[in-house]
Amino acid sequence: MREYYGSIPRTHRDLYDWIDTNWFQVLLVGATVVLTLATVFQFSRNPFYVNKDSALFQHAGWYIGQGADLYVDIWDLKPPLIYFVTTLLAFLSFGDMAVLHVMSVIVAVATMIGGITLVGVITHRLTEDGFASVVAGMSMLVVPSTFMFPYAGIRPKYFAFLCGAAALLLAIDDRPLYSGAAAALSAGFWQLGGILAFLVVAMGYDRGGRRGMGRTIAGGLVVTVLTVLPFVLTGRAIPLFVEVVLGPIYGVISYTIPGRLLKAVIELGYGIVLVPIGVYGWAHATVEDYSKYWWLALGGGLYLFQVFLEFQGAIEIILLLMFLAIGVGVLVSEAATPSRQAVLACLIVLLVVSTLYWNQGPVTPVRDAVEDEYEKWDIANYDSLPPDPEGWPSMQTIYWEKLKPEYCHYRLGHKQKFLEQETGGTLLKETCGQWPYDDPPLEWATGGLYPF
Repeated sequence: MREYYGSIPRTHRDLYDWIDTNWFQVLLVGATVVLTLATVFQFSRNPFYVNKDSALFQHAGWYIGQGADLYVDIWDLKPPLIYFVTTLLAFLSFGDMAVLHVMSVIVAVATMIGGITLVGVITHRLTEDGFASVVAGMSMLVVPSTFMFPYAGIRPKYFAFLCGAAALLLAIDDRPLYSGAAAALSAGFWQLGGILAFLVVAMGYDRGGRRGMGRTIAGGLVVTVLTVLPFVLTGRAIPLFVEVVLGPIYGVISYTIPGRLLKAVIELGYGIVLVPIGVYGWAHATVEDYSKYWWLALGGGLYLFQVFLEFQGAIEIILLLMFLAIGVGVLVSEAATPSRQAVLACLIVLLVVSTLYWNQGPVTPVRDAVEDEYEKWDIANYDSLPPDPEGWPSMQTIYWEKLKPEYCHYRLGHKQKFLEQETGGTLLKETCGQWPYDDPPLEWATGGLYPF
């Protein structure tokens, strides 16, 4: 293969060889350019806009620095690691909320760039094909949320993606201790990262037997203990469990199968085509070399099923998207000729552009038709919820004015309202995290395990 470090590609074959040789630089620089330009564009259109979820994460980071206790003074169902990050950022911003927001946006962009790049690195480890690795990373852009939404603030799913990709790469590189630690970090940012934790344990066993599995588990346990220990030592283990474990269980949304499938089309647009392409990549690779690719099909299949558990927006499938992108990369590497690889690459580019228009375009008659059909299948959730406290400020107002809320419920999401309603609680309380059942936690847990 010819080297093209210093020359300009003059033919299609030269361009292919140049990308194949310089794949890492192409992917890293490309992801950086796309994420940066998209963020600057979005920020210029709506300066200092902060999403309400991001406003909670960032405000809570500042609030914790003022002495507030997570899960007691601040109710949320996300695991705690995102608050470790925002507390550090709040400290570095010296309490300036505008600086905190800009820093959060920069971290969000950097996190997504890192995750996209790692998808390409994983693909290269598997295929040793630089061109396919670039296409795999590029496939992450088929969902516009990956590059159009970081301008609105920090989100735990970005970190779950980065840590999850790192966990897979470390497992492939036979570094089970660090792989387990990275997977636990992913779960510490988002509960659904826990699927990755089980997957890398299986990969550790497959590649290193009981020793490999044990080291993977050990790495995960170290991170888990370090994450949970501060809450145990400060008497907040029960609030942590109530909000992070029980909250999501109570908040599961009802749906119909047709409704959920139509929701996927609404969120992904033409990018829905990436699903069969990625799945075919998993299947083809697993049939060709089961011992090498079984985990790709297993992990991807599990996250494909996740669509029927938790799916409120496109960013919810970012871990599924990671597996689909690797599947696309593997499929590209298996193409017989560079011309066929180029066709698949052009298809991915077309999906990126068309899905961006689907989400951002001023006229979307097809989307409007799908949304009308979705309304016929949608099921109303939370028919009766406690009303918001009268005159309660928006999450954005709480953030920008650095308010110290009177009540611990101040994000006022549907899931937390529903949990309080179902367990006989109230939104009007100064501290959260109380045990909602008559039986004490230990008796409640053993009663659930041993009902007789």
